[in-house]
Amino acid sequence: MSIFNKNVEKEGLVVNELKSATNKGLNLWIESSRRDEVKGKIQLTYLNENFEGHFIASPTLIKLKTIEPYRGMVSAVAIEPGNTMQFLQSNGSLTAHAQQQIQFLVFDIFHLYNLFRLKPHLLFALYQESLDILEEKGEKVDFGKIDPSAPVGLILADWLHNQVYLRFKHKYAS
Repeated sequence: MSIFNKNVEKEGLVVNELKSATNKGLNLWIESSRRDEVKGKIQLTYLNENFEGHFIASPTLIKLKTIEPYRGMVSAVAIEPGNTMQFLQSNGSLTAHAQQQIQFLVFDIFHLYNLFRLKPHLLFALYQESLDILEEKGEKVDFGKIDPSAPVGLILADWLHNQVYLRFKHKYAS
């Protein structure tokens, strides 16, 4: 894996841009880095489809969120309490373990992408079932207009998360 490091100054803020490329076409940029958080961007090609996403890494959590092709797919991994592994080094850069975990999160995103691509009718039926359950409980919801940060959105997201795991054997952190 080759790594290129370049400091870029943007509006008085020094941003450390790190590009890491492999022969598989995976590009990783660190856009900003602090001791307790690294924010970056990832780009790669899978099945002739360009994937792009953002990641945030802290000493104990990495979260990857897609921009393209489906905006908002999320996968995350956390270090369990008592584990001595870290995602960040003391200078604010990613550890080798963190880079490996980012690649595993990309695989999780691929699984979710394939689920959306290959079984959209099953996911649609699952979503419709969740709306029916919410209506039975007296919640007023409109298809496609649920705020994910509202209490009903959080309940729905948790239920969908559990059902996707039970029905499709894929477990995602968010």
